[in-house]
Amino acid sequence: MKWSCCILVAVVLLASVVLAEGEIWEEDEKEVLIRSERGAKKDPCRYEKGPWSECDASTNTRSRQLTLKKKSDEASSTCEPTKTIQKKCKKACRYEKGTWSQCNEQNEMVRTDTLKEKSDPSCEQSRSTTKKCKNKAGRPNKANKGSRRNRQP
Repeated sequence: MKWSCCILVAVVLLASVVLAEGEIWEEDEKEVLIRSERGAKKDPCRYEKGPWSECDASTNTRSRQLTLKKKSDEASSTCEPTKTIQKKCKKACRYEKGTWSQCNEQNEMVRTDTLKEKSDPSCEQSRSTTKKCKNKAGRPNKANKGSRRNRQP
């Protein structure tokens, strides 16, 4: 009875994986991946991607123009000549990372990041990040690392 339940669950899971072709699924909260089916490149509607626009602060989106690549008879009758796609903007505050300082008395390193030009003006101009220094005193000496004693029979 237990084995038949396990087999039934495995078959249901396998069937759901097989039927999931072509569906949208989320990888993480930052990007959405679209799995394409085999032979998707044979589709007559192929588009060339234009550059992303700057972020529109009112809608928090940016857009990109897609232009039809192939101008064949089949493509021209069924495909739109241009398309516009939109997606959410990333964070408004974008920083250029600085370099880490030497370890201070509190055994910490500090890095100061500066705001990038095209970021939201309401963001702080710079931000500081601290992290603990790695403790080198507790590590074994590299010279002794490779030496081993052979066992005597």
